[in-house]
Amino acid sequence: MKKILKFIRNIFILMFVIILIGLGCVFYAFKIEPYMLSVEKVELNQEYMQNSLRVVQISDLHIKEDFTYKNVKKVVDKVNKQNPDIVVFTGDLYDNYSIYNDDENIINLLSQINSKYGKLAVYGNRDYGGGAVRAYEDIMNGAGFTVLKNDSIDVGLENGSSVTFIGLDDCMLGEPYMPYVEGKDYVFLLAHEPDMVNDYQEYDYNLALSGHSHGGQIDIPFFDKINDKAIEVTEFCKMYKAGLYDIAENKQIYVNTGIGTTHISARFGVVPKITVFDIGIETSN
Repeated sequence: MKKILKFIRNIFILMFVIILIGLGCVFYAFKIEPYMLSVEKVELNQEYMQNSLRVVQISDLHIKEDFTYKNVKKVVDKVNKQNPDIVVFTGDLYDNYSIYNDDENIINLLSQINSKYGKLAVYGNRDYGGGAVRAYEDIMNGAGFTVLKNDSIDVGLENGSSVTFIGLDDCMLGEPYMPYVEGKDYVFLLAHEPDMVNDYQEYDYNLALSGHSHGGQIDIPFFDKINDKAIEVTEFCKMYKAGLYDIAENKQIYVNTGIGTTHISARFGVVPKITVFDIGIETSN
């Protein structure tokens, strides 16, 4: 009888520990990780690094009631610490503009981002829905960003080289098309949904920058199917989910896993991040 009672007691202790661990994980996923911020550094074309450009990418802020301008302040400070040459935002400013918006504070905050050659942005699907389409461009322009919508901009660098940024409209709620571009020394393609770049592989660009996937938001070690299911609920990010991929020779795409959250206000194993690219530019001069 004593052995049985001891066995039952141990079972209850084990169950209690498992429940505590589960509750701790839930607390971490909802209250800790979504408010963390990491920096990923990526070096490309290292053989030309003596003539380099620093691009900082931010994506998918999804500002809402539980992630306001006060939380975004950390992002702005972290971006400025990287001393960027150019900052790009690859879409999804608010989570749902009709439910929550705070334009004045957001404009004031994003205007504090410093960049040597400028700040660029493209539309995400959330920048259309909930009435956001009527405000997004004004907000970003007010914060000093140039919004590229099926358009491009050339940036001349102090060292004499020139880079081009192409920005496509959102493919879910917009009407994207590739503008005519005479490529410079290095060409970036900005597109919110990563899988849409497959439609533009014949065009000349070196690096596509996207977001949208959030990396699934939930990535539990040894339970890959959970992350796969999380990715499945989001369209246009099945092929390119997170990080850097080779598309073709001298052509890559990088998918930023974003900063905010959507559907559920939780992250686990996919810490919010900004990405810093140091890219060597091979000049044609």
